Amino acid sequence: MECEMVGKKPRKRIIRIRRKKGGEATPPSEFEVARDKRERGSTERYPIVFVPGWASPTVHSAYFRNRLKLEGFEVSAIRFAYRGTGDVVKSAEILSGEVQKALHEFSSEKVNIVSHSLGGVITRYYLQKLGGWRHAHRAVYLSTPHKGVLWAYLGLWTKAGWQLLPDSKVMKGLNSDPSRCTNIKCLSITSSTDEMLIPRGTGILDCAYNIKVHWPVGHWGLMFSNRIAGWIADFFDGLFDIRQGFAKVYEQRSEACEIAEEDTG
Repeated sequence: MECEMVGKKPRKRIIRIRRKKGGEATPPSEFEVARDKRERGSTERYPIVFVPGWASPTVHSAYFRNRLKLEGFEVSAIRFAYRGTGDVVKSAEILSGEVQKALHEFSSEKVNIVSHSLGGVITRYYLQKLGGWRHAHRAVYLSTPHKGVLWAYLGLWTKAGWQLLPDSKVMKGLNSDPSRCTNIKCLSITSSTDEMLIPRGTGILDCAYNIKVHWPVGHWGLMFSNRIAGWIADFFDGLFDIRQGFAKVYEQRSEACEIAEEDTG
């Protein structure tokens, strides 16, 4: 699958109505309609708010934001106090304010959210507990410990460290909330070689689309993948779900939707 679109001139496609035997018209597929809208430039695109992870190096976030800009998106960045290691609740409140700024700055009705690691937990708190879903179109989680992470024991000197423990009040509250992602579509991407996502399976969000890749490797590797940046663009443009063969009915998605993808690039 080719996800790199920078510098390429879109090919013109014409969607034709197919006909079954007997002359009955078959309408174009959902994928064909979405693809045609994007190539005609009529796809409604929302700005992206990028939420960094625990003490995320500035260079990592800057690279990935620029890569998303190359896909044609407006991108807004967030800087948390204490490099994101503070209280998840307060960080979610900061995210709420940044979303409002992005809505105003880009004159948009909604935003898309891309978050990495701890940033995904902050994003979920904002969406679920602060009503952020009203302002969000879709959300993508990269290497996010949705069920907590055991490495948090090494960060107990910080507020976020306590809150990332699997049995913490924050994690239990998020995962017991029946509205955890019923209001918007979510995509969670993890690496099978992620050294931080322990226990295994913590990167799976049961009510989202889930993909596990074998390359790039490591906890930060996903942020340097052109392929994954292309997936995110497809997902926000409404193409990804059909192209990857996920269930079309939202309520049917679960952990069974997880697929293994090996990056050959």
